[in-house]
Formats: sequence, C-alpha cells, structure tokens
Amino acid sequence: MSIAIDVLVMVAQLIAIIDPMGALPIIMSMLNISKPEVFRRALRIIAIAVPVLLIFFTIAGPYILKAFNISIADFRIAGGIVLLVIGIDTLREGAPRTMGLSPEDYVFVPIVTPMLVGPGAITSVMLFSTYYGLPEVIISIVIASLITYLIIRFSFVIIRIVGGNMLRFIGRFMSLIIMAWAISLIIEGIKEALLI
Repeated sequence: MSIAIDVLVMVAQLIAIIDPMGALPIIMSMLNISKPEVFRRALRIIAIAVPVLLIFFTIAGPYILKAFNISIADFRIAGGIVLLVIGIDTLREGAPRTMGLSPEDYVFVPIVTPMLVGPGAITSVMLFSTYYGLPEVIISIVIASLITYLIIRFSFVIIRIVGGNMLRFIGRFMSLIIMAWAISLIIEGIKEALLI
C-alpha cells in the first residue's frame, strides 16, 4: 500500500513540474501543428523522449553526483533552489521563463527539453532515486509520461473546453506545489548538511 502511495506522490509531483497543461499554448503555436502528420510527428517525439530522458537521469543521477563529489544534502539544497525559482517563475509569469524558451525552435527544443523535461524534472527524478526504490521511480515516470502524452494528444479538445485563462490558473496552482516541495527539500538538505 505504501508503495502505491509513494508512486502517486511522485506522479503528482512530476506532473506539477512537467506541467503539460502549461505547455499546451506553446505546442499550439507551432508552425503547421494543425496538420495531422506534423502533430503525429511531434507526439511521437514527446512520447519517446520524455520517459527516456527522465529514466536516464534517474539511473545515471547517483553516478553523476558521485563523479562530481556532490553529497545528497548538497544536491537537495541546490535542487530545492532550482525548483523554488521555477515555481516562482511559473506563479508570476504563468510559465517557467527562467528556462529561456524560444517559440521558434520546436518539438525537441524547447518543448521536450527544457519545457517538459527541464531542470526541475531532472532534479526531481534524481532526488526521487535517493528517497525511493528504482522500480517505483521508473513506474512513476512511465505513468507521468503517459499522462503528459494523453494531455498533449487531446490538446485541441482541452484548449477548446478549458480555455486559456483556466490553463494559466492550473499552471499557477501547480507552481505552489512545486514551491512547497522545494522548501521542504532545502530544509531537509540543510538539516542533513549540519549533521555531517
């Protein structure tokens, strides 16, 4: 039961950070996105790249930290600060402007990365791997990636039903979840660093 709860918590946090709803206006502004073949190609790239990148950083993350001689406490503090900045950006602007999005270069950059799989998502999965078992983290990534795919797959319908204002509201609400988690990471990282 606790494993299922852990997975649900990770999925909720990943969806808040990936923020596929917030990406919809950018995706919809893509040149020729209304053409079925262009939309299918974009969907295929998103469907493959999002989980692959997140799983790569989940598995490689601990080795990257070790290679740079970074402790988990240091990474939690740094990761918390990154997530806090992204959360504040999203709350103020409705999108993470810190990532320097350029609507001219599409699909893989900036939609897959850094918009969907950006510093926040990469930091999160690397941190998850220090809290939870690898299978639970990978399951969470697969579920969050599937939800992201489905939201983008039905983006035309969602935008027509929900509208731009509600999308911005959802993005800002998700930013509060990101910021709350960021603060807890910073506090936990400081506590661990002081005990070392």
